[in-house]
Amino acid sequence: MPSLFHKFLADEHGAVTVDWVVLTSIAVGFGFMVLATLGSGTTDVGAQMQRNLGAVQVTQIPQLGFSE
Repeated sequence: MPSLFHKFLADEHGAVTVDWVVLTSIAVGFGFMVLATLGSGTTDVGAQMQRNLGAVQVTQIPQLGFSE
């Protein structure tokens, strides 16, 4: 007589739903890994750009003969 556990393992009702849940969770986990990996890099690049742009001296362009 098969046990309840073996019946549960052999049952295929709802298996497609379980597959989609697993695949979706893998995709979401992969997205979080990508964000964690790229997040610190983009923050560093943004900070470097801010330092570089802050050091730029802005000069006023003289008017080209136009009067206000």
